[in-house]
Amino acid sequence: MATLTLIGEPFADADAAAHAEATHELTRAVAATAPRGCSARLLIAAEHETPLFSSARVRVEKLPLRAATLPFLWRTSLTARPLDGEFVHALTPLVPLRARGDHDGSQTSVTIPHALGWLAPEAMGASLARQYRSFVKRAVKYADVLVTPTHATATALQERFGGGLAVQVVPVAAPSGYLRPADADARRATLGLPERYLATTATADATGRLQWLFDALLADESLPPLVVLSGSVPCAVAEGENESAGDGAPADTARAGAERSGAAAANGAASGEPAKPSGPRDADAGPAVPEALRHRVRIVRPREVADIGTVLSGATLLALPQALLGAGYEVLGALEANVPVLHADCPVAAELSLDAGVPAPDAAAFAHELSRLIRDDAERARLGVLAGDRSRSFSWTSTAMSLWELHANI
Repeated sequence: MATLTLIGEPFADADAAAHAEATHELTRAVAATAPRGCSARLLIAAEHETPLFSSARVRVEKLPLRAATLPFLWRTSLTARPLDGEFVHALTPLVPLRARGDHDGSQTSVTIPHALGWLAPEAMGASLARQYRSFVKRAVKYADVLVTPTHATATALQERFGGGLAVQVVPVAAPSGYLRPADADARRATLGLPERYLATTATADATGRLQWLFDALLADESLPPLVVLSGSVPCAVAEGENESAGDGAPADTARAGAERSGAAAANGAASGEPAKPSGPRDADAGPAVPEALRHRVRIVRPREVADIGTVLSGATLLALPQALLGAGYEVLGALEANVPVLHADCPVAAELSLDAGVPAPDAAAFAHELSRLIRDDAERARLGVLAGDRSRSFSWTSTAMSLWELHANI
């Protein structure tokens, strides 16, 4: 009888809240697809409320530690001993690992969700990127199987650690909070979203290229308003989450996603606000916006993961000028909502969106394609159909089945 243990505490990057929610959904799918006599176990930090699962094949256990201590304690091999003999999977590299004998029965698979830590450390912040690299290095050294959600990330991992590094590609799905929530209309009103808008997760740093969108808006006054998802959701594994709720609840702990450069926070904690003009500002003022665009740009700082789903599902187009993406959950959420994706030929965005995405590798091409797509309703509708078709390639059920097969073959 095998139990697959899932680490419910994610690495504290900008996608941490999404990873936490994704781990809950993966746990449900692992239980639902478990071979006869097998089960799932979810490990969560001491301060988090125990999530409810309808399946008798799921067991939730609390660690005798708070989430904030895990990145420090799990750097050492001693803390991995309680998992000796277990089958373990983590959706991020935050997992206790150590060298093991060949026949102790332990199996550990670790997902490396993105390569920002070494390809674009400024997008994470220096200290967080350094910590991410450290945990990835431990995973490369000690994990039985390395997993990535995309071939693009697998390639980046092999380029850093050697082409002979064995990596399994196991696609993931959008967390439920990245989908349209049941109360989307109420959330739209609270966030102050316009009826028609472009959505982006771009940041103001060199990797995020938010300026590409500002330049496009300045050049074409017919473009709809721009909604910028700024900063990260405060991350605690969704308190009070249960099978019927689906979406994450408000979190009680702000994680290091605030370190994300360029768009660390927005104006207004709970809702979207018109952007303030560029000029002197404090660290929490969000991205600087040209004064000519202040009434065409709305900064939204999501307080719950479901706020992200509200923005993505209502967008006319998801515009991603970034040179690199993180886990790519925003692309998966847009596909589920039949929203086309305009991207800067970023490898992760291109791989996830395929025919539902339109590549534009430089600022001029990006502005041109943006204007073209907004003018061409028929083309957007065609891309929207392709987005819906592409979204069916991703599900937590298929992810879970791949994990069971992966561990069966170790």
